[in-house]
Amino acid sequence: MKVFEKKINVTEDHLDFNNHVNNLVYMQWALDISREHWLSVISNEINESYFWMVRSHHVEYKLQAFRGDEITIKTYVKGYRGPFSDRVVKIYKGESLLVEVKSNWCLIERATQKLKRVPEEIQALFK
Repeated sequence: MKVFEKKINVTEDHLDFNNHVNNLVYMQWALDISREHWLSVISNEINESYFWMVRSHHVEYKLQAFRGDEITIKTYVKGYRGPFSDRVVKIYKGESLLVEVKSNWCLIERATQKLKRVPEEIQALFK
């Protein structure tokens, strides 16, 4: 499985009224890195043919992050079942795991707007 990652520096805009990263910001980071990972490996043809929709998220908040912290976000696709895909996003400060998001996504064919079994061609890009 290929791990995709990026770094973010926490700014004032990421904070809530308790002066730590807002829970919704973590969720936005999880969605953003998932999309960036997808776009980093697929062709224009695949992107024009398919898109993903979230079915569910399970979020576990473990530690907090604050302004000035450097955050590392890592993601990978854990597996596939028919049109469904399980993705994991882990957010770290140094070696400490701050948040883990496990999401289930479904692949939609743009032309029909219906669920589509994840083709082997797409699965191979994320292994």
